[in-house]
Amino acid sequence: WLKDKETAKFMIPALYQPCSLIPLYIWKASPSTTNGNEQSHRNANCNGIGLILLAGIMHGQQCNIQVL
Repeated sequence: WLKDKETAKFMIPALYQPCSLIPLYIWKASPSTTNGNEQSHRNANCNGIGLILLAGIMHGQQCNIQVL
């Protein structure tokens, strides 16, 4: 796993800003963790696992309305 990540072109720039093309002011404005993304994923999956397609679409629509 590590050997694969060491050769990936995005890995070092994603973790180390001086090697990144992202401007410093944007880098600093970004959260240092993905906790917000993980929380929203958990919330969407809380009641929406194992639904049929239409029910899943409707559940996703309701989640989006609540977030916005």
